[in-house]
Amino acid sequence: MNGKKLFLVLAAALGCALNVSAKNIWDDFGDHVTTQNVRAFTKDLGGLIGSGTYTTGRVLGWGGFQIGPRASMIFKMSEAQGDTYEARQQTALGEREDVGTVWYPWLQADIGMPFRVDGFIRASSFQGMTIAGGGLRWGITRPSEVLYSFQPMLVVSAHSASARDFSATHYNASLVLSMKFKYVVPYIGGGVDYTTLHINRADRDLSLEGSNEYAATARATAGLNFKLPAYLDLSIAANYANYGLGAEGSLSLRF
Repeated sequence: MNGKKLFLVLAAALGCALNVSAKNIWDDFGDHVTTQNVRAFTKDLGGLIGSGTYTTGRVLGWGGFQIGPRASMIFKMSEAQGDTYEARQQTALGEREDVGTVWYPWLQADIGMPFRVDGFIRASSFQGMTIAGGGLRWGITRPSEVLYSFQPMLVVSAHSASARDFSATHYNASLVLSMKFKYVVPYIGGGVDYTTLHINRADRDLSLEGSNEYAATARATAGLNFKLPAYLDLSIAANYANYGLGAEGSLSLRF
């Protein structure tokens, strides 16, 4: 199986996963959100949405194009506020152990523009939540294909998220640094996710209904981007934010 066929198979598998998801976990929000866990949830949501906005560590360059599936993962949601262990385990989606790993996939398309600028858009609907957004990446210095050359990059993005019981707006700014090797580009980055959460339903605390929660949280990322045959890019990365350890990955077709 050549690279392009593999890309199409994996993209189709992602589409099937979106359609056969067993549970809409985001629909549990209205049943469990309280004043003790809403802030931690807002920070977790911001970190999840902001993950994966950069996966190559370098700008595409004028005329470049990239498209493919991506996914972000939180291994375990943040603890809520509370004086007891039991209280801290009650997240806005339910018992922390029962919720377990939270992940979100989407499709992203990137295009290279003049002046070392890339634009990108991304969207998906999964497990009861729809997210759409995009942003810009700017190469601070002129990109170079010379081995061991560095590429600093600034990334900004904005997203809108909507679920049955809440909606959110998200903004992110990150600084990224990558180093060029023959077959792999390692990159590190750090930035801030700022999220506004609007609560539509809160059965456990009716005073929250119609209110907004605001939260900013830092997020650090370290990853590897591999140049594969047939114009394929594979990226894997770990990130660290308010929720602790997370992960992200992508498989893209690049021209």
